[in-house]
Parts: sequence; C-alpha cells; structure tokens
Amino acid sequence: MSQKQGLVVMGAWLCLTCFPSGVLASQNFSSKDAIKKKSVVMDAPLNVFEMSEPLIFDVSWMGIPVGFGSLQVKEKVKIQGRDAFHVVVIAQTNGFLSQLYPVVDEMHSFIDAQEFYSLEFRKNLKEGQYRADEVIRYDHQKRKGFSESLLNHTKKEIDIPAKVHDPLSAFFWFRQQTWEVGRSLHTVVNSEQQNWDLELNVLRTETKELRGGRVIKTVVIEPKTRLRGVIYNRGRAWVYFSADSKRRPIWVSLKTPFGPIVGVLRTQETLSD
Repeated sequence: MSQKQGLVVMGAWLCLTCFPSGVLASQNFSSKDAIKKKSVVMDAPLNVFEMSEPLIFDVSWMGIPVGFGSLQVKEKVKIQGRDAFHVVVIAQTNGFLSQLYPVVDEMHSFIDAQEFYSLEFRKNLKEGQYRADEVIRYDHQKRKGFSESLLNHTKKEIDIPAKVHDPLSAFFWFRQQTWEVGRSLHTVVNSEQQNWDLELNVLRTETKELRGGRVIKTVVIEPKTRLRGVIYNRGRAWVYFSADSKRRPIWVSLKTPFGPIVGVLRTQETLSD
C-alpha cells in the first residue's frame, strides 16, 4: 500500500502520525490542546453507509497546505447480483504543490451491503508522470481476485482469503464493529495484488475542543499493517473518530520519513452532537 494510498484511505482512512499542535491551530481546531483524561462513552455504531455529500479533508505536510481529500458514500448499486455501497475517495494536490508534483487520485470501492467485504475496487492514479487505471473484482466463493489494468490490458489472478477487504471497505467495516479501549480488531486487506494483515488498535478516548469552543468526543485508533507476518516500517498513523454513532473521522495524521502529513475534516457542520 503506497503512502499516497494510505493518506487517501486514512483521511479517508484512508486509511491513512501525530498532528503538531501548530498545524491544528492553523486549521479547524482551536489552539488549545486536546482536553484529555475525560471519560468518553462510545455510542454503538449505526449505519455508517449514509448517502451524503462528500466529507472534505484539508491536507498539510509539515504545516504547509498541499491539497485535499474527500470521502463519499455515493449510492447503492448491484454488483455481482448483490446490493453494494459505492464509496468514492479523491485526493488532489493544490495549485502550489501541483506545480512541483501534481496528484489526482480517485478510488472506488463497492462494498457488500450485508457483510461489508469488498466486491470490487477501482483506482485511477495520476501522480506526476505515473499513471495507473486498474480494477479488481473479487469472487469470494472461489477465493480469487481478478485484476486488470485498463491502460495496458494486462490481467492477473490473485488468491484471496474469505471476505477480504480493499483499503476502503476495511475502513467502513471497522466503523461498524464494537469498539473497546485496549482491544484490537484484525482483518485482511488486498492491495497492490497482495494480502495484508491489518491490526486496528483502539488506544483511548479523548475529548477535543474545536475552534469556536465546540467540544467533541473522539476515539483514537492506530492501524498497523503487516505483510505476510512482517511489520513494514512505513511510518505510523493515528485517526480520531467521533465517538457518536456515526463514527466519522475527524482528523488523521501520518508520520512518515518525509515529515508529518495531516488531514483535518473541513465540514464540521456534518458532525452530530
């Protein structure tokens, strides 16, 4: 899973680090540090597949605005004869960074409406001179994934475990689970034609104060990705979800060898009290 994919999914998820307080102060959070050590009750999850306008995340690198990411549950469709939620993630650099390294990435996940595993995943990546336009369809009965490049028309068959996820379906599956501080959840994600073990650690609850004095209860999650049992040292990530039943990502940070990347939810009005 590339760092850019991680950023999109965590921010997003996507699902892709510690946010410096100065960066938070310059964006949607107040300059006051997080209110910690308060007891936060986590509501039971409701349907997180609410069709709505995109959630927009402002993205910065080392405190410098570099672009945005968006996450949307677009529609409910039929895939392989099953009801599925169509989820779309977009990441795009701003005018400043686009002059140096333009990025326009778009990903589509078609998530089984009953069991939340992936039925199909598409990605169209434009990163500098790099291009990728791929689709992978999952046959869960045969435990096979069928990947195809729409650029050069190459095809590949992949072995998959039962009820495997793509990076986006894993994000929504996790939001549907029961969370308990100090416990971890595990699943398998198929990405870049490989199967990754994904561990999601529920670290703690924390209360944040937003700009304007608004206080929101959050749950702090640290995802850890493993490939074939070996932890890959590609930085760390932390995601703060709202502790209400909608469990929306409030902000995400990625700690990378190239500096911290921060994604902060712009549309605060979409958060329930």
